[in-house]
Amino acid sequence: MISLTPYSKENPVEVSQEAYDKLVHMNENGWSHCDSKEEYMAKLHYLRAGFSQGKIAQGDFCEREKKMVVGYWNRGS
Repeated sequence: MISLTPYSKENPVEVSQEAYDKLVHMNENGWSHCDSKEEYMAKLHYLRAGFSQGKIAQGDFCEREKKMVVGYWNRGS
């Protein structure tokens, strides 16, 4: 199981490795587009893991994270 919310003790979100891989690779409407909370959390986890491993430059990371967060947040508006 992969914890998509490693610092949340009250509302943990966990998915299997298979589900995680499937969610991360969903890109029908662009990689930043997310249809569900689980897809959003998995992609955000993947993006942040790539940044912490040095695979993404800080400027690119900030731009991608902002695009993803704002896009998901605006869905509810």
